[in-house]
Amino acid sequence: MVVPGKPSTLGPAADDRWTRYCVEIAGRRAFGWVLVGALAFVLQLTLLFVLPTDPPLPLVLLLFSVLVLGHGLTRRQPATGLLADQAWVHVRVHWRGGLLVVHGPRPLVLDVTAGPLTRGRITRHRRAWVVAPDRAGNTVVTFRGVPKLFPAKVVRR
Repeated sequence: MVVPGKPSTLGPAADDRWTRYCVEIAGRRAFGWVLVGALAFVLQLTLLFVLPTDPPLPLVLLLFSVLVLGHGLTRRQPATGLLADQAWVHVRVHWRGGLLVVHGPRPLVLDVTAGPLTRGRITRHRRAWVVAPDRAGNTVVTFRGVPKLFPAKVVRR
């Protein structure tokens, strides 16, 4: 299956190939984190019951495994209900004061959590695809070439 580098603005966002690809990638990432946490837990049990080790090492591995499992289990895609009815809207964007300013039919200012590499890519391309926000101000935004759906919160309209 050839996946495009951007979403389509035709039809509901949930039916788009790009959206399905982003959800699939997020599921793989979450599964990877859960697998690392489970391996750390098994290693901790092995060190505790089979090999004679100092008590702090198994406790550190237990803490690590619990944190990684918790991180992996909470890395699911948020707000997929928003994608069921709305279509992606192509907009121009830029960063101002750590917030994403959206220039489009309905100008918005969004609070989006994105790393420095993603922010740099957004600054270069200055375009994004946004789903219309719900009544609580929750929305989803994605960027060309970044296979991830970013949850966002409307700060100002």
